[in-house]
Amino acid sequence: MEIKKILVAYDGSAGSQKALEWSIMLAGKHESEIVVVAVVKPPEFSPSIDEVDEFYADGEKHIRPLLDKAVQFCGEQGVSIRAEVLRGHPAESIVRHAYDQCFDVIIMGTRGIGGFKSLVIGSVAQKVVTYSKVPVLVVK
Repeated sequence: MEIKKILVAYDGSAGSQKALEWSIMLAGKHESEIVVVAVVKPPEFSPSIDEVDEFYADGEKHIRPLLDKAVQFCGEQGVSIRAEVLRGHPAESIVRHAYDQCFDVIIMGTRGIGGFKSLVIGSVAQKVVTYSKVPVLVVK
């Protein structure tokens, strides 16, 4: 199996950092391109479209330093990556982007939420695994 494009879902958590490290290892073996993505979720409620745009712009300001950190980390490992910010619901955005952009694999971490809390709030990783047509590697 050839792996040429790897999408890494990144939110700055320890789990996503492990996913990034796995992607570097996999990319080294397959000479793959790595694209790190972070998602800005839409606001729960907004009375106007202008406020939605401001909300997304603010979210991107907070996410950009995380992505810069990921790019720097990969650079220190001798790996060049590209970083992108997506807008929308995290699992849906990751699944759609991976499919539309013809990625070969999605690599993501888990936050380790277990028990009742995971039943109530669900998990982005669980939703991506459930709905993605692109293979998913979940790193714990």
